[in-house]
Amino acid sequence: MTAILNITAPIFLIIFVGYVTVRYGLIPQSALPGMSRFVLYLALPALIFSKLSMMPISELLDLQYIISYSVGCLGVIIAAILVNRFLLKSSLLFSGIKAVGSAQPNSAFIGLPVVMQFFDSPPAQAFAMVLMVENIIALPLALAFIESASAKEGSERKISLVMALSIGRRVILNPIILSVIIGVAFSLFGLRLPEFIQQGLSLMGNGSTPVALIIIGGSLVGVSIRSSLADIALVSGAKLLLHPLLVALMVIYVFPDMSLELKQAVILFAASPMFSTYPIIGGQYGYQAFCSSTLLVATVMGFLSISTVLSLVPLL
Repeated sequence: MTAILNITAPIFLIIFVGYVTVRYGLIPQSALPGMSRFVLYLALPALIFSKLSMMPISELLDLQYIISYSVGCLGVIIAAILVNRFLLKSSLLFSGIKAVGSAQPNSAFIGLPVVMQFFDSPPAQAFAMVLMVENIIALPLALAFIESASAKEGSERKISLVMALSIGRRVILNPIILSVIIGVAFSLFGLRLPEFIQQGLSLMGNGSTPVALIIIGGSLVGVSIRSSLADIALVSGAKLLLHPLLVALMVIYVFPDMSLELKQAVILFAASPMFSTYPIIGGQYGYQAFCSSTLLVATVMGFLSISTVLSLVPLL
């Protein structure tokens, strides 16, 4: 138990520090968007590129890992839509909103810090593959479903080639995805940057974890629970329990010969609370209050669920 707390407690302590510093004005809430851009556009891409570019290309992609995580994400999305639509009688649009929160983890801001704490030498390729599945497969499909549901419910949005191109552009221009692509290219062709640039990227990348956690805590300031507790509990439970469970079943029973390190990493990423931009996506369709409330509950409960998963993954 002490070993598990030594992994989770520092992470959630920094999240709490972020909450307190923003709550009492040491860091203005208006600074959080700028800090987020630093992490998403500079620090995380620098970290990813510096790690991937130094790895042999044969170690970068693992098909079993990609399939396991893809099945976990898509399985949760489908299950959440079916349960919410046909059992709880939610609208198609609201079912899609809840499905996104159930299956899209905060792999960059919470999952990565957990993995970095858990492993002595964190597998960089594990994070890269998670990002590819989330940004190229799971999130675009979920957003397409939400757009379709929005159009059917009388919204002015239309399903068209323009929407598909918009999603594709968002994926291609995502700085994190670009850093993965460029890092893989450098690995493939054996390219190396000058040492002083490589060192500079490493220094920048090292700042991604604490700043990201401060942002998570600060973004919870002012958020209150203003939606149905049953809906919030359902989405939080699907994200924190069902998602890692499906991924665990895949790596245990479908791909038992996958390396232990990758098995543990993919389950830990799946166990993270939903991504921090969940309220932004929900707000575009009138569900910002629900998404913000769910993000708050899932992040707080994530301390217990991630601690539980950490206690179980060594048993694989």
